[in-house]
Amino acid sequence: MRFRTLRHLAAASLFLVFAAPPRACAANTAPLLRVLVNQVGYTPGARKVAIIEGNPGDHPRRFVLINAASGAVVLRGRLQPAGQVYNWRQRLPSGRHRPWLFWRADFSAVRQTGHYILRVGHGRQLAQSCPFAIQHDVLARNTLSNVIYYFKGQRASGDFNRADGHIPDPAHPGHFLNLRGGWYDATGDYGIHLSELGFTNVFDVQPVPLTTWSLLATYRVLEARHNPNFTQYERRLLDEGLYGADFLVRAQRPGESFVPGISAPGVHKWARDRRMDNPAYRPAIKTKPTSAGGVLAHSAPLPYQYQISFRAGGGMAVAALALASTMPPDGHFSPARYRQAAESAFHFLQTHNRAMNGGPPNLLDDYSALLAATELYRATHHAAYLAAADHWAGAMEARLITRGPYRDYWQVASGPRPFFHPVDAGLPVVSLLQYAAIAGPANRRRALGAVRRSLQFELWVTHQVNNPFGYARQLVQMGRHGKIRTAFFFPHDTVTAPWWQGENARLASLAAAARLAAPYFRQDRKFHAALERYAWDQLDWILGRNPYGACMLNGSGHGSAPYMFFRSWQYTSAPGSIVNGITAGLHSEDGIAYNLGYAITGKDTDWRWTEQWLPHAAWYLYAASQPH
Repeated sequence: MRFRTLRHLAAASLFLVFAAPPRACAANTAPLLRVLVNQVGYTPGARKVAIIEGNPGDHPRRFVLINAASGAVVLRGRLQPAGQVYNWRQRLPSGRHRPWLFWRADFSAVRQTGHYILRVGHGRQLAQSCPFAIQHDVLARNTLSNVIYYFKGQRASGDFNRADGHIPDPAHPGHFLNLRGGWYDATGDYGIHLSELGFTNVFDVQPVPLTTWSLLATYRVLEARHNPNFTQYERRLLDEGLYGADFLVRAQRPGESFVPGISAPGVHKWARDRRMDNPAYRPAIKTKPTSAGGVLAHSAPLPYQYQISFRAGGGMAVAALALASTMPPDGHFSPARYRQAAESAFHFLQTHNRAMNGGPPNLLDDYSALLAATELYRATHHAAYLAAADHWAGAMEARLITRGPYRDYWQVASGPRPFFHPVDAGLPVVSLLQYAAIAGPANRRRALGAVRRSLQFELWVTHQVNNPFGYARQLVQMGRHGKIRTAFFFPHDTVTAPWWQGENARLASLAAAARLAAPYFRQDRKFHAALERYAWDQLDWILGRNPYGACMLNGSGHGSAPYMFFRSWQYTSAPGSIVNGITAGLHSEDGIAYNLGYAITGKDTDWRWTEQWLPHAAWYLYAASQPH
């Protein structure tokens, strides 16, 4: 076929783009070159960078950005070499590995809204991205609706919900609790958990309280933006957030704290087998479909074993209920009832938290109690809650330490152990920023100073090594020998072992922290810009600009993978959910892995990468809703 003009050539090229999906859009392919972009898109004023992925021996030099509607070339640019990342290698179909080489394509100069394709190379090395948008409020417009619907799809219903209305209370044999409501935890877990990983004391996760707070906090953010396009989002966020608050009211022991949640054991997930979570159990990897899902972590129950402390979800539950009490009356319970539950639980935890933990508070208690006290003060304006918030903020600020080459990192408790977390890495900063909005002038300055120091450390550790994607690196402590080191991914070797998985919630929480912080530092243009880039880098990774070209928000972009279970595809994720994500390599803490299915591992480990989980979507929702 001959082309008479460049215009005809562009039109024919556009036909080829849409007539057959390019290799870069297909999951699990390995073209000679691959163009990696945020597959949802970019906002006009943001920094916009694609990553070109190849191998040693590839020599791409230039890129073109094409308007997908007209076929016109709108920008030509030179690729910037970005090198290799230590021990990140591509797994070939043969089972062998070869290193990746990366280049950057910066098209930040293009601000015109529309849909675009980025193309590099020529001949056999021609590669292009999937179409993506440049659009105002691009993530809110194209992803938030699905995420909100995802939560509604996770609501407990049917025989599960009926059974949950009559759950045996192991703390009081012969008594039953009404725990109706709540959201199923994950693709393969129909349990409803206020608290998980509590046996670790340093990695406590709080799915239902976090989700409730995120939904209502996102409502507060969107309402303050005064954009009529958010009107129906706000309606749905309020409905879903108060649904979570209703469950938290039922989950509170009168005058005390909250129960840990509901387990859904067994292969068939029978409603009759549902029971209250036992915090003494830790996860175990199933070796066959009929295996048990947990092992006893400790046999001597702590006081109040079937209740949760500040760090184990109690603080976030109080914060969520206090926030619910400020909302329009649209839930099953009244605003006064939400406030009463929040206040009574907070007073109980202020007195009994140490006994419930079996020791003094750590950083997780600090930031959870700080957020609880802050939301209670916003709801009531009682000076006692401001005083409590001042106390917990001061305790937090004292935990920023410098040791050796590591300056201003969060210390979990006494000693050098750093804070790192698979879900809530950004929550210390988010809690301090929420507190800064209510604090007196001196305390506000101290809180913002701690925020700056903490985020400067996050930026430093992220760029300590070659890191073309800007992936949020972290300071970790290994389990066996206690070595403190920097790393990309959550280690295999911690007290949670054999549990470890992708950490999209961690990335989204850090994006939320950076976006929330950025407006406070507008006068420092360099730091402000660095925070904006850092936030976008984490969201870009989740949405497809990662070495696997996988958009990990289901229903958006291309390349997300279904969740499997012992060769079965009965557990698949829903649109709007976010899968666990990319991890360290199976056999190397410095390697990288994603979607290594049962056929490769011979084990039930698919969930490590491709099972959806509430905290990922909860943190993404809050991060994506922030103005930027």
